[in-house]
Amino acid sequence: MMLGGLIGYILVSILVQAPVLWFAGRLVVGEKRAKFMDAVIIVVLAVIANAIIGSILGRTLGGLVQLVVYLYLIVQYYETDWIKAAIIAIVNTVLGWVIFWVLITIIGIGAIF
Repeated sequence: MMLGGLIGYILVSILVQAPVLWFAGRLVVGEKRAKFMDAVIIVVLAVIANAIIGSILGRTLGGLVQLVVYLYLIVQYYETDWIKAAIIAIVNTVLGWVIFWVLITIIGIGAIF
């Protein structure tokens, strides 16, 4: 991934994924531990780690290692355990899909894709 593409992907991820991760974190660990800036940092570090790990290990093994890195970042920044980090990741994924499908069906953003 070129540097410009990585920076663009980081910015889009911050706009799209960070608010959903922040909300998922607040649902699971509460507002005192799930800060918005922590969600932004988690997303930025996860995107960078994904680019590096994916280029070194490939898609399959890299994806598994990236999952562990993502959970580790949630554990560290949201000051929680691995089980709650996994729950946050699952809630984050489900909320992301729900938001995506709502945008597609209600607003018609699917025409763009």
